[in-house]
Amino acid sequence: MSTPSPRIIPVSDEPRLVAFVCAIGVFDGLHEGHRFLIDEAIGQARRLGLPAVAITFDRDPDELFLEPAAQRKLLINEDRISMLAASGVDVVLVIPFDAAFASKKPLEFLNAVLAAHGTVRGIHIGSDFRFGYHAIGTVDDLRLWSAEHDCEIFAHRLLSSEGLPVTATRIRDALQAGELALANRLLARPHFLWARVAEGRSMGRQLGFPTANLELEERLVKPADGVYAGVVEVAGELYRTAVSVGVPATFAGAPPTIEAHLLDFEGDLYGQRLRIFFLEYLREMRGFASVEELQRTVQHNIAQARAIPIPKSVSRYRAL
Repeated sequence: MSTPSPRIIPVSDEPRLVAFVCAIGVFDGLHEGHRFLIDEAIGQARRLGLPAVAITFDRDPDELFLEPAAQRKLLINEDRISMLAASGVDVVLVIPFDAAFASKKPLEFLNAVLAAHGTVRGIHIGSDFRFGYHAIGTVDDLRLWSAEHDCEIFAHRLLSSEGLPVTATRIRDALQAGELALANRLLARPHFLWARVAEGRSMGRQLGFPTANLELEERLVKPADGVYAGVVEVAGELYRTAVSVGVPATFAGAPPTIEAHLLDFEGDLYGQRLRIFFLEYLREMRGFASVEELQRTVQHNIAQARAIPIPKSVSRYRAL
């Protein structure tokens, strides 16, 4: 028997649930800490024989308050919601987040998010959970509300890894510091980004290593400058790739770029939207004394990228 697919339901289209258990959050990255929270909600829901619901927003609240250049997102919203749907919950409630919703006081927030959609029996959140206008609502406020609604509150201590809490901020900082291995451990998957292939300088082709020049969304976290081993999916096929991020120091005056050399690929990628999985940090960006030295180094990086195994999780997330 096949498992029913979770329902991804915008609130405006959602029929009222009779009773449910939920986890609430933005869930950017859907990292190990988020999975722990969701698994706890699923466990309680199964014990009570109720649906497990993930409640999130159609956009990260930062998108409303910060300029795109000041945002640091791990996932685009479509992937964040799709990954929630694949997390094991029965329902994903996607709440439109706009200026009117952001202005709701804590009690109004709870009534709009919870009471309006059924009888909630259990709420799973992180111990640092804040909500409502200017994030003034606290876990204590939530406990007062729950006491009047016959609901259990589980404010879970943040999951720790290597002595520190697992948070989206910690993962973003690791990526921007060049600590890809740490970021991937905390995510429990390879970090990935979407990018569109645009016209580039064609320097890679002149050197014998044609590359795709990639344009990332401004609001997504860009990994630290360096050369990475990765995987790119094109037309359903996975291609190992060497990805360079940053200023190519050998070429004076060149702008910062993200370029990917897809191993064993032939074809035209211009205009295509690609998902790039970052598997391993290989080296820093640096200048070279000659074009020949650059070519030898790139050949070595390509050999490294070819030898790195593709994690099984890549196949799982490529289907989202």
